[in-house]
Amino acid sequence: MDISIYTPESSARVFHFHINQITGRINNWSYYHDPEIFKTATGRRIACFQIPYPYNEEIESQIDAVYDTADYILIIGSELHAKTSEFIRKFDRKKITYFICGYLHWRMQHSCINKFLDWFTTSIYFYKNIQPTKLFELNPYSVKPKMFDALLGRKKPHRDQAYNFLTTNNMLDQNVVTYINDYRVKFSDTDSNQWRWQADGIEDLGFQIANKDFTVDIVKYHGYNMSISQILPIDIYNETAYSLVCETNFDNEFVFLTEKTVKPILARRLFITLGNQYHLAALRRLGFRTFGDVIDEGYDTIENPTERHAAALEQMKKLCAQDQATVLAKVKPIVDYNFNLLYTNDWYNLFRSDFGDFFFPDQPRAI
Repeated sequence: MDISIYTPESSARVFHFHINQITGRINNWSYYHDPEIFKTATGRRIACFQIPYPYNEEIESQIDAVYDTADYILIIGSELHAKTSEFIRKFDRKKITYFICGYLHWRMQHSCINKFLDWFTTSIYFYKNIQPTKLFELNPYSVKPKMFDALLGRKKPHRDQAYNFLTTNNMLDQNVVTYINDYRVKFSDTDSNQWRWQADGIEDLGFQIANKDFTVDIVKYHGYNMSISQILPIDIYNETAYSLVCETNFDNEFVFLTEKTVKPILARRLFITLGNQYHLAALRRLGFRTFGDVIDEGYDTIENPTERHAAALEQMKKLCAQDQATVLAKVKPIVDYNFNLLYTNDWYNLFRSDFGDFFFPDQPRAI
């Protein structure tokens, strides 16, 4: 089948990669970056876009330029934020199919929504395919000297709330707490109260972090290029029993599933989440188990973010007062189940199947 593919140059590398994954790098399809030339293309015409981050309105005019020409428009979003959500609502059109890293809390009228769990795929890749033995350094079932890791990251309102709660309740000493209480600071300027690096594996640490500003920046870890945020803090995990996950955002209109949630699952840990409403429900929809038999997870349904996070932090406080050995024994079947689901499932295949249907519509889906 003749297929003509349009991508803006900014999205070309991403879509060449994904198209190669479904075709085995063998195809004679035509690729275009010029919308005017794309209008003259023959065969099935597919336009492909990646939602930019930070968001840039240029994508809107690019879509409009090819909308009438294209048979299908495929849009990938590996980030899900308020601006992304607004864009998806605005471009709810019949020809458009979205692939997003999470769930929307509303129904589209025209567009289709499919999964692109990119942070699942990329966050486990190193520990599954490059150095799986790194996971053997974890001691998930043993009693730890401290209770929670609360690696709060960079300044945001829900992280302010967490830090203030831990401080007011004199909980800093019994947990490992780090917080970069600023919106923008280079990692080379932070101290151990703001950010702790994994002790081994990051090559030439001082040089690599000298100009790093964000946790998504890439460093060389045991010879492999990976995002700072996807490196498991093994030393901290072996000091603490549970994780407080302060997710990327806390909007109520969607759930954005990131590496912040993947890491404690990969490390077989109980976690409490400050994030989007229905974050835990989204994980259960994917087949994971959460910890409702151990703590009150009703916080997940609370609409007001400040009240939701306050309720979650109260569960953290209550858990800190319980016998750690008893709790670890109780959650062991849950964390083992979650690890196995995360580690053995082909999360990319959820995307590959739906994405591939547009290029091979007559072929049966792989099961």
